[in-house]
Amino acid sequence: MIGWHTLAAEGSELYSPIGFRLLDNLTSKGPIGKVESELDLKDAGGAWRTTDIKPVVTLSGILAYPALERRADVVGQPPRRYRARLKADYYIPLYRRTRDGIEFDAFPYNDTNPPAVITTSPMSVILVPATNYPFPTHLRVLRGVVVDVLGNPVSDVEVRLSNIERVITDEKGNYGLPIRWAQNGTSLNIDADHARTNRSGMITVTLPQDLGASQRITIF
Repeated sequence: MIGWHTLAAEGSELYSPIGFRLLDNLTSKGPIGKVESELDLKDAGGAWRTTDIKPVVTLSGILAYPALERRADVVGQPPRRYRARLKADYYIPLYRRTRDGIEFDAFPYNDTNPPAVITTSPMSVILVPATNYPFPTHLRVLRGVVVDVLGNPVSDVEVRLSNIERVITDEKGNYGLPIRWAQNGTSLNIDADHARTNRSGMITVTLPQDLGASQRITIF
């Protein structure tokens, strides 16, 4: 009679120095479409160098790098500085208002030596709608462009309605701001802030008539 028995096997531990939980700012759920992460490594000269390292997606939808800095020899090895840049089909990461990516340290480890710092929970990353986001047909959306005093489009500007709605301008300065709660006939102040250069601007729009034309915001 043939039977099965368990054999002793080798095992290994995988650690991820960071994990990203992606959240659609409009729905408070996971994003639609594809979201990719490009990983840069800071070299000895302080410059960022793009790598070909790709994340894995866990069963719970977390983007992680479980084998990053796994080495045979870790004794005396310092951590390396990385930067993740997220690109999505229908979103712009909210972090782009202040920086190009999310920086973090990855500590070396192997089966004998765990990393000096172990990450126990993922980081929430807010994704705001880009101009091509498939907004529901019933949702009002204010569209326009943010420019500087010379008329040049400005990217990475936060356009917001109070603390309720917010989006980030794309590389052409365009935005599509959803407006869910305001009633028709009301006037709304729309703010635009470019935190990277400390410039800002504001316009006042009236619903619903100003939804039919592109709204230009100049920052100073």
